[in-house]
Amino acid sequence: MWGTPVNNGKSLIKIIVTGICKYSDNKFHGFQIFLTKLIMDLSISGGMELGAEQEYVGISAIYQFVGNAVQVISGALFYVLAAKIFPPSDLGTIALFIAIVGLFGIIFTLGLNNSITHFISSNLKSKVYSPGKILLRILFIGIAVDIAGFLSLYLLSGLVSVIFFHSVSDGKYVRDLAFVLFGNIILSILTGAIIGFERFRASAIISVFTWLIYYFGALGLALIYRSLNAIIFGWIGGLIIGITINALYLLGILAKGYMKRNQRVVGSRTIFVYSLPILLSSIMSYGASYTDRLVVAYFLNTAYLGIYNFSLLIFSAITFIAIPFNNITLPKFSEFYGSNNRGFIKQNVGAASLLLSYFYVPVALGIGAMAPIVLQILGGPAYVMGQYSLMIVMFVPSLFISFNILTQAISSVRKTNIFLYSSLGGLVTNVVFSFLLIPEFKLTGAAIGFSSVSAVTFIILYTLAKREDIVEFDRAGLIKIWISALVMFSVVYTISHFLTAMVGDSVISLALLIPAGMIIYVGISWKLKIFSNEQKEYIYSMFPENLTVLKRIITLFILH
Repeated sequence: MWGTPVNNGKSLIKIIVTGICKYSDNKFHGFQIFLTKLIMDLSISGGMELGAEQEYVGISAIYQFVGNAVQVISGALFYVLAAKIFPPSDLGTIALFIAIVGLFGIIFTLGLNNSITHFISSNLKSKVYSPGKILLRILFIGIAVDIAGFLSLYLLSGLVSVIFFHSVSDGKYVRDLAFVLFGNIILSILTGAIIGFERFRASAIISVFTWLIYYFGALGLALIYRSLNAIIFGWIGGLIIGITINALYLLGILAKGYMKRNQRVVGSRTIFVYSLPILLSSIMSYGASYTDRLVVAYFLNTAYLGIYNFSLLIFSAITFIAIPFNNITLPKFSEFYGSNNRGFIKQNVGAASLLLSYFYVPVALGIGAMAPIVLQILGGPAYVMGQYSLMIVMFVPSLFISFNILTQAISSVRKTNIFLYSSLGGLVTNVVFSFLLIPEFKLTGAAIGFSSVSAVTFIILYTLAKREDIVEFDRAGLIKIWISALVMFSVVYTISHFLTAMVGDSVISLALLIPAGMIIYVGISWKLKIFSNEQKEYIYSMFPENLTVLKRIITLFILH
């Protein structure tokens, strides 16, 4: 049955989607046709995608960038438009909704979204273990843990309401959020499975579709009903659709021969040994990322906290640049590990780190150079006080942005216990720096404490990855990137002061500074020749030969 041709898989998908919509009202008939066509189209592309993506990783990376950009932009628009619909107190409540789901999600996802990616991709070519059976085992474990998380949040809704909202009456919101939590965990595991099968393009397309419905469906209901419950029900609706599409797409994959009877499944003990360190380190990392904010609230006041938190939101917004690298490198490195090719992991850590730094560093330093203008435009005059903290959190973590790639390399060779050391180190460092510096230097001290987490995490991960012989950086290329970015930073920072004096902190200033910064960075990197000829050929090989226009753009802005 599971080894049937693609057409049978498509028929299976069509039957399931039809069954889902069978008892719906006639007004849903158009949606049924649309959903069936969408999943079948994704399934068709998925049938040829594995080989294509192994050959053209660059195209998959572009899809991932677009998918993550849509999620970030949709989330930002959601907050902006929600602020127009609800008063500030309700907007703060929405922020707490997200905090509750995020905290419980970290605990009850149990690191299984990473595990399912690793164990599927590392066994894609295995003759011993079945990727399909691995998917089902981890999914069953995930559902069991997810039910525990749902029940915990639902039954403890009163206590959670008191802790977060200081009122028992808001427990009704927490009980509804239990359904959002359940959906988020299942969605993350299913998404991890699709990435594990290296269907990067399909995962990006599904992600775009899901998050647009998730955010704008919630806003649509909020406009109609003007209630916070409408926001939650909108989220639940987006999750149901996203889970349905992901599940049907995975059924199409399994129908292509990934469930062979003579193959085994990875043991539950092995899965938990891999996942539990991720869980514990995620909890510590979560604590480390909030320590400085809690200390600001303790020593200063809520006004300082609001200004500082706004700077960190801007910092968080550009992390979408790194997420596509994470999504692609983990399954690829895991595949190399499954093929016993650690040397390939080592080589690709260097190449991926160079590419990530090339894109991330100039964006971060560019925002840092324009910090006063950015804060003035996005927040208002009161937020300009946070300009130096924004510059620090943009500058210092950029020095260690390669820790994202190191994390995926370490995960791929199943040394996840290393994350316990790095997360603990980051937590302790932030606590020490925050208590020492915030009373004296206020937001600047908080930014130093926050940035110390990335520095300590990188140092520990690099040291231990070096022992595993899975890391190799192109130091010359990284130095050239930083020279280009620092020159750009200096010029843009200087020009921004003249522009501010002439036209003020306005959109016009940004419209002039952003292209100027791009030209300076690209021009200097062109002169310094960051990428070697061998690296250029490797990058070109990620794209099809017939995409001449795209290759010209890559040549102009990256490879020169």
